[in-house]
Amino acid sequence: MREEWRLFAALSLPESGRERVAAAIAHLQARGYRAKWVDPADSHLTVRFFGSVATDAVPNLVAALQASVRGVQPFLLRVAGAGVFPHPERPRVLWLGVDGHLPALLELVERVELHAGNFAEASETRRFHPHITLARVRPEDLGTLRGLPQELQRLGRLPPVAFPVERLTLYRSELFRSGPRYTVIEEFPLG
Repeated sequence: MREEWRLFAALSLPESGRERVAAAIAHLQARGYRAKWVDPADSHLTVRFFGSVATDAVPNLVAALQASVRGVQPFLLRVAGAGVFPHPERPRVLWLGVDGHLPALLELVERVELHAGNFAEASETRRFHPHITLARVRPEDLGTLRGLPQELQRLGRLPPVAFPVERLTLYRSELFRSGPRYTVIEEFPLG
């Protein structure tokens, strides 16, 4: 039986970005909200989720991601805004927004899709929406989220936190009852 790893490509956040995630989570928790909160230390912006990839295909995925970043120059993004997926009435994901040099980010996303999209379990049908996940909302948590739109507006009015994007990272995700554990497989410097 062949071994498979659950993989995704992402942009890691610097300390200032992780601090903003931690502060946003603390703010929402102080309101009595319950959800499956992310660990701020693991915060990232997912560029492409691949799903299960055979370990013997990982070197080919690494080569494809190296080709993806070739010629892409470092750029700046900002943590700014907040929202939910799919809808404020029935949120499943709480997130912080991302803005800044979005054309450069979208170019990177397109290049990853072009060079490495065939490693993914399924084609991406949704439009890419850059975000940093704060929490996943379980059905039993919905009743605790009273006033969520106003709280997200408050978070959205905080001053943006700029961060440089200098590398793309390939992560392995292992799921445990206590939460996911991410391991860096390879980093791909831009430029």
